[in-house]
Amino acid sequence: MKIKIALIKNGGLGTGGTEKFLQTIAANLPKDIFDVDYYYSDITFLDGLKTKSISASTNRYDYLQGHGVNLIKFDIHKIDPFSPYGEWIQTNFWKKFDESKYSIIQIARGGAIEYPFYKIRNTPIVDSLHLVTGVDNQYNIARVIHITKWSRDKWVSMGGDISRTQIIYHPMSVQFETNENYLKELNIQNRFIYGFHQRVSDYIFSSIPLKAYKLIETPHNHFMMLGGSEKYKIQAQELGIKNITFLEHTDDPQKIYKFLNTLNVYSHGRYDGEINSTAMAEAMYFGLPIVSHPSHLFNGHIECIGEAGFVESTIEQYSKRMIDFETNNIIYQKYRKFATSNFYDNYDLRNQMNKIQNLYNEVINNPFPDYENRKKLEILNKKNIFGIKRTILFLIKKIFKYLLNII
Repeated sequence: MKIKIALIKNGGLGTGGTEKFLQTIAANLPKDIFDVDYYYSDITFLDGLKTKSISASTNRYDYLQGHGVNLIKFDIHKIDPFSPYGEWIQTNFWKKFDESKYSIIQIARGGAIEYPFYKIRNTPIVDSLHLVTGVDNQYNIARVIHITKWSRDKWVSMGGDISRTQIIYHPMSVQFETNENYLKELNIQNRFIYGFHQRVSDYIFSSIPLKAYKLIETPHNHFMMLGGSEKYKIQAQELGIKNITFLEHTDDPQKIYKFLNTLNVYSHGRYDGEINSTAMAEAMYFGLPIVSHPSHLFNGHIECIGEAGFVESTIEQYSKRMIDFETNNIIYQKYRKFATSNFYDNYDLRNQMNKIQNLYNEVINNPFPDYENRKKLEILNKKNIFGIKRTILFLIKKIFKYLLNII
């Protein structure tokens, strides 16, 4: 008898790291042991008080379908802007989903109590946290995967139940090998190339990589960006950077791998930092040393980079690391090897999927250990869900934010 598992995600066919984490698990669970249902919607979110959506990625759909995953789409027509838990008030999810059909339900989120998961009360849930936005100690959350030790420690300090936690980095599925790059196409064959790729978002824009590059720009080097906020283009103009190329954002792995094959150093920047970055992991697969900077929000990437590069607090130190890689081949080759070994130690698909499969087997055999502690935490959790004080505070914040936007 196969183990029947459901994976559930609003926007589950997106191209972000959280979505790829679930997609990789669904695709690579052995189908002779697991019967895999993947529940997804279009990327649906609140913009102020209005519900908006972005279509799912066809590339990610094809990837999952090609790996024998049963894809089940549900619709979210409206999210309640006044619900602290993002309740879907116009959805056909419950017509399609029945928790009693499954042995395990796998989810991925930021950590806070969230709809629809607080309504799934009986089936063992395996949670995976990709931000640290809150704590949910619901009784039937059997295990909580953290993708870095930094994330786990932060979550536990906020009240998370450490006895349920397990650290598992991203299982990385590099779909094919390629030698393609942009060097000849862009006529930059004899240059040392810095760069990184990022989703199109003004919020995560970091001014540091381009400021650091400006300090070392010469006719012998070049900077490339794939995707990212329009603010990077404006910044490059303001700084007077000449040797720079911007490529349009894509979810096509062939174009992403071609881009990574072009780089010599992955020069990363992100305002809010990272918990554990699939983009960085891919860069390490391609043997790219990484330079980054800390954030005042999330700093899991410091742990993930490890020996594969440097995380520097000042623009001057960041630029020094860049030029050291460019001008000292002994240092450069040393860190290329560190990057590759870091990938295989921490992200290799087979190793990480073995950890996940072993975790699922543990859940099947012993879903809810530490019964007494779970019952105590469940009482506190219910107070959080139905607490009037929490709801009132949320509504005050929401109204205040709305008024600021319309003034």
